[in-house]
Amino acid sequence: MIKGLLFFSVLLVAAIHDAKTKIIPDTIHVLLILISLIGFDWNSLFGFFLVPIPFMLAALKKSESLGGGDVKLMAGIGCVLGVMEGFSAGAIGLSLSILTNLIRGKRNQPFALGPYLAAGAMIIFLIAPK
Repeated sequence: MIKGLLFFSVLLVAAIHDAKTKIIPDTIHVLLILISLIGFDWNSLFGFFLVPIPFMLAALKKSESLGGGDVKLMAGIGCVLGVMEGFSAGAIGLSLSILTNLIRGKRNQPFALGPYLAAGAMIIFLIAPK
C-alpha cells in the first residue's frame, strides 16, 4: 500500500509538472527507481531496461516527437511495474493520448505525453495482479 501511495504521488507530480512546463524533472525518475526498491525483483530490473526502448527508438527516429523525459519516465515506470505491466502502461498511456487529442481536434500538434503515461501506469498498478 505504501508503494502504491508513493508511486501515485510521484506520478501525479510528474503529470502536473509536464502538463504545465512540458518538462519532467530528473528527480521524478530517481524517485521512481527508489520506490521500485520496495519489493524489488529481477522483473523490476528488466523493466527498467526494456520498457523505455520503444520510446527511445521513437525519440531517435523523429526528433521532437518524444522528449528524453518521457523515455526516462517509462524507465522508472518499468522499474516499478515490471516488464509486461510497464509495456501495458505505455500502451494505455499512448492510447489515451491519441483518443484525447483526436476528440479535442488537436491532430499533429505537440502536447505533454507525461500525464497520459502516468495515467496508464496508475491504471495498470490498480488492475494488475500483485
